[in-house]
Parts: sequence; structure tokens; C-alpha cells
Amino acid sequence: MPDTDRADEPIAVNTNVKDSGTWAKSLGVTITKDLVDKEFGAVAGELAGAVNLPGFRPGKVPRNVIEKKYGDDIKKQVTSNLITRGLRSAIEKEKLDVVGEPRIDVEKYKATRGEDLVFDIEVEIKPTFELGAYKGISIEQEEIELLPDEIDKALDRVRDRFAEQVDAPADHVVKEGDTAHGVLRVLVDGAEVHKEEDAALLIMNGHVLGAYAHLGSPFLEGMKFGEKRTVEETLAGNFPVEAHRNKKATLEFEAKSAKSRVLPPVDDKLAEKVGMKNIDELKEKIRSSLLEQVRTEIEKHTRETLMDKIVAATPFELPVRLAELMTARMTEGKLQELARMGMTPEMLGNNVQELMGGAKESSMQEMRRYFILDSIAAKENIGVDEDDVDQEIVKEARQRGMKASELYDKLVESEQLRDLEHQIKTRKVLDYLVENADIKIVPRKPVEEAKHDHSAHAPKAEAGHDHGHEHGHEHGHEHGHQ
Repeated sequence: MPDTDRADEPIAVNTNVKDSGTWAKSLGVTITKDLVDKEFGAVAGELAGAVNLPGFRPGKVPRNVIEKKYGDDIKKQVTSNLITRGLRSAIEKEKLDVVGEPRIDVEKYKATRGEDLVFDIEVEIKPTFELGAYKGISIEQEEIELLPDEIDKALDRVRDRFAEQVDAPADHVVKEGDTAHGVLRVLVDGAEVHKEEDAALLIMNGHVLGAYAHLGSPFLEGMKFGEKRTVEETLAGNFPVEAHRNKKATLEFEAKSAKSRVLPPVDDKLAEKVGMKNIDELKEKIRSSLLEQVRTEIEKHTRETLMDKIVAATPFELPVRLAELMTARMTEGKLQELARMGMTPEMLGNNVQELMGGAKESSMQEMRRYFILDSIAAKENIGVDEDDVDQEIVKEARQRGMKASELYDKLVESEQLRDLEHQIKTRKVLDYLVENADIKIVPRKPVEEAKHDHSAHAPKAEAGHDHGHEHGHEHGHEHGHQ
């Protein structure tokens, strides 16, 4: 069927609105028969000008012939056109601030010549509520400073990139980072099913790699040459003997030797390996990079703390269907992320329900933040103008290494310009809240203590890597008109 240019044109409609739940409305829409007939004529006319039929000149097929031959297709197109235009017109007429997706069973309705088209739509509207306190809120903010050992730890990470493997002495005790060599035997029901005379097992980040099973580092840590250890564990899917994959087995390992990682000294040679002139320049690069990360994390934590307090002070119910939709999307996002890590819902078992519960809580909190920030923006007259957008696009384009005009065209093409405007407005509101908060600066906590408080700011910068900067966007969901 030909495309229509009338999709965005308003149309006269009669409407009837009823409450149908929390922030939900049932919207009855009637399009009179004269407008239905007019749309039939328009669609048939467009089709007549586009098709060629034997016995007729191109573009000269009579409309009655067109409607007889393509009647069902025309009816479907007319129905779709009128429902689309009628929905938008009804929402505008009733001044409904709709969020989420309107619900309508399109297959239930069919436009007919000489008859009114009457259909029902279920929509949800933006919640209205009384804002709680959002100015003068008292919070603590950690001082933007580095802890004594952070530069040393970052230097160790740089050194680790250039570590060398050397043979460990005979009296060596296996530790984190070592590769232990020895005899690996795998037994199922007491029978040996696999043996490697020179297996290489690596201890990395608390795990043992190379043993065909999920083993923790304690299996090897503290082991001496000639010592033998065993463990009962499920064999992995990559076990060489296919018949025993994913089955319980006894793993036996006898250490014969080991390779240890030796870190290079902290000197000018190390600095040169990452493109720095000397060790002082390397340390300064690490210090400035870490400090910028600490600043970003602390400022982010301050905004989150403020928003948590504001949300707690502003209770209100959320639109039910929108909440379900956002929860489903967040759950799906988490499942996809786990899938990329090789985890399936079957492997998660009962943890899937826990995951869904966490997704629901997160999506509810995020939605409340969205509506509250939007309400504060309206109350304080915080908006986004063309200069704000232009400056953000120039900044983003510079970071991406492209022209601002190219980025603008890309955003328009992908329909992301509105998202960018929302991100800018969100950031401006958050800046306003910080400026109007009662913030007490306190010493920054050691990383382990901060982790215990669920507020760790532990940067991991390494020289020679461009970590970039956070764009400053506080991402939210776009819940505007569809």
C-alpha cells in the first residue's frame, strides 16, 4: 500500500474518558462516518495512482475498480490510518500527559464506508504528586583526595602488565599469580578418566584456571613442590572426555614446579614502557587520573544520596503497566548481560527470581527519580535551550573525534536528540539540587571501610590508557508521548 502523508495530521474526534486504574484512563474515540468515507477515498486514490491494471492507462484506474480488487487491503490501511490519527488527536483534545505505550487491540476494529469508526484505548498518564523537601537537604560528602596507598596500587597494576614469568626455587610456596606445573588426575567413581603429566594451573583473582572445574585459589595456595591435593567438584563443559562433562569427579593435583610473576622495579624504564619520560611524570599522570576518577565517583554518589532522600520524602504510586514494562526491560537487560558472560537462566536457577526482584526495585526507584526530577524542573523552571544542546554536542563530538555537525545528524537520524535533551535537563536539575543542599565535607574513607558502607570510591587508573571522562549524563527513561 502507498505511504500516506496524513499520519501526523490531526482529525476531528469525539471522546469519552473514564478512570480505569492508578493513573490509567480508558479513552473512547469516535470518528464520524464522513471522515471515514473521506479516508477511504484518499487511500483508494493513492492506490489508483500507483498501480497498473490491464485495460487501464497508468494512474487512471477508476476508484470503484480499485476498491473492488483491493478492498481488504484498503480497509486495513484506512483503519490503521484513522486509529493512528484518532489516537493522537484524542490525547491532544483531552490534554492527557500520556506515558508508556497506549494499549489497543487493533485487530478488533475495522473501518467501514458509511459508518462511524468507534474504538477504545487504554492509556496511562504521568503521576501528579506533592513534592517533598528537595532544597536544604543535609548530606555528607567525602573530600576529593587520594588515599596514601592508591598511587602505589596503581603503580603495581602498571608493573603487573610488564611482569615476567620465572622459575620458582625448590622451596617456593605457591601463591596468587603463580602457574603451578604438575600431574593432574581426574577420577570418576574411583576410576581414572583423564591424566596430564604436565598440567599448568594458574591462580588468578582468587580462582584456579586450567583444572577443568570451578576451583577457588585455596586449592593451590600454600602448596609446596611434591605435595598432593584432591577436591570433589563438577567437571566443566570443556573437559576433554565428553561423556564425563558436567559430572561430579575427584581432581588430584601433585605440584612439581611453578612459574612466578616477577614485577619490574619502579623506575624510569617502567615509565618509558608506557610512553612517559620518567617515573615522576608517570606518577603525576597516575595521580591526576586517579583524582579525576575519585571526583567523578564522589560527585555521582552525592547526587544519588540526594535523590534517595528526595524520593523517600515524596511517596506516590506509579503507573502499573509502565512499571511492569520497565521492570521487564531491566530484567531482560540483566539476562542479556549474564548471557554475554556465559550464564543462562537454567544455570541461575532460583536466582532468576532474585534477579527479577532486584530489577523491579531498581526500575521502581529509577522511575520515581525520573518523575520527581521532571516535576522539580517544571517547578523551578529549569529547561534546555538550543545553546545547551549545541554545547553538549560540541563536547561529545570532541570526545568522539568527529565533527559536531556529523554528530548532530547522527543523533537526528537515530532519533536520540530528545534523549540528549533529557540528559542535559536531568544534569541541570541535579546540579541545582547540589547547589541548594547542605553538604558537609568529611574525610574520605579507606577503600575497605567504604565498601562496607556500600559507597566505595576505588579508582583503578593506569598510565598509558585514556580513561576519558564521564559525560556527566544521568541516564533516565524517556516516558513521553508515543
